[in-house]
Amino acid sequence: MLSKSTGYAIQMLVWLAKKYQKGNNNDSLFFVHHIAEEIGVPQNFLSKIAVTLSKKELISAQKGPKGGVCLAIPPEKITLYDVVQIFDEDIIKDKCLIGKAKCSDFSDCPLHEFWKEEKKKVLQEFKKTTIKDLVSD
Repeated sequence: MLSKSTGYAIQMLVWLAKKYQKGNNNDSLFFVHHIAEEIGVPQNFLSKIAVTLSKKELISAQKGPKGGVCLAIPPEKITLYDVVQIFDEDIIKDKCLIGKAKCSDFSDCPLHEFWKEEKKKVLQEFKKTTIKDLVSD
């Protein structure tokens, strides 16, 4: 349901949140290539995701040999909804699940009622689940 970009972004944020919780917050920067290796995702792809997360101010990024990335805000303030909104906005928008151009309560597709209710539940879960919630010891 979620794109690779969203999945990788969540994994990166969780990794950074683990470091944040150990007291490393903004005092320590981490290389994206190191994070990519640790979580097992392509470095180039994760670098592009990091740029986007930085532009959206979820992470801080510093260029150069002493550069790297870290969380810009505490992990309990970043929800899955925040991440989905950046990388998978189609899930949030009122788009038809099967791609119909016009799908609404007045002109619905066969899955409209089902998706309308399920989407509401999914979005509620995304809004209440934080990156901190996903951190396991």
